[in-house]
Amino acid sequence: MAKPDPVPTFIEVGVNAKPTVPAEGGSEKPLNGDWVDEFLGDREIRPNTKKAYTRQLRGFQVWCEFKHWGDVSEADVSRYKVHLKNKPTKAGKIGLSPASVNQAIATLQSFFKWLATKRYITYNPTLNVEKVPAAPTETKDIEVAAVRQLAEGLEYRGQREQLSTRDTAIFELLKHGLRATEVSKLNIGDYNGQAVQVSEAKWRSDGTVPLAPNARQALDSYLGWCVRKGFDTSSGEPLFRSLSRNGYGKRLGYWGIYEMVKDLGAIVETTENVHPHRLRHTFGTQLVLNDMSPDYVRKLMRIKSPVTSERYTKRALEKKAEDAFNDLIERSELGSGLF
Repeated sequence: MAKPDPVPTFIEVGVNAKPTVPAEGGSEKPLNGDWVDEFLGDREIRPNTKKAYTRQLRGFQVWCEFKHWGDVSEADVSRYKVHLKNKPTKAGKIGLSPASVNQAIATLQSFFKWLATKRYITYNPTLNVEKVPAAPTETKDIEVAAVRQLAEGLEYRGQREQLSTRDTAIFELLKHGLRATEVSKLNIGDYNGQAVQVSEAKWRSDGTVPLAPNARQALDSYLGWCVRKGFDTSSGEPLFRSLSRNGYGKRLGYWGIYEMVKDLGAIVETTENVHPHRLRHTFGTQLVLNDMSPDYVRKLMRIKSPVTSERYTKRALEKKAEDAFNDLIERSELGSGLF
């Protein structure tokens, strides 16, 4: 039986010729895939981090009109950084914050490093792309006197015993460096009478936080109030519950804690821009000011990187220098200056 004639292959020549693509071998690029799902599957990351990575990588893809990852150039990444710096935000501002831009660039760097390690690409286009310098920010900690002033507003918050009792316990935990989201996620079983166990924290900063007597007393008082009000106090139940009409008895969320602190600021008429996270910064600064070892500071604040904890060391140094200067002025003969 005669074999059928082979299908001819036509090769274009001249200036309009298109390069031929080999059927096998050569580039390792998949025909339809883009490696994002494989990248995310290879990494041990939390669901929220996975969502952020996906959003940032897909956002870059949309911006560069779905150019194949292997074709992305260093110029593309640099132009994307400029785009982020000039992108209008939902709040009406021009340009994302340096932290947001750097987070997006860091995601791309992590992804392209992985692609290069896997040998899916031959060149990492993010190697020479620099992060955006952070803009000067306000002092993040609060003076101890201002924190005490906020505490004075607790008894007036809503002028209701139930709010004062619950909010005092929350306020004490914020003073121990817990983030508002961490306080919200606490269950009753996470408190053992001496410390709280923080789980599913940001940047995997899980750990045990020992509590001062004031905090333990506030929590014990609040739990006693919960028992008297008939709330379920088994270990798996939320430690802090909403006391509003709409969500009464449900877990108190981040925004409930955020608004509580803002409300305290309004009650005492503070001039500080107060919010829960500034209490965490105050905790870290005060630990360093009281000469605690940097290793212990990182342990209590559940910080893994020495670079991150360095901010508290720098701030404490600033405060000590200011105090030393003021003491020197008071001891000087003029009392109004050194000379």
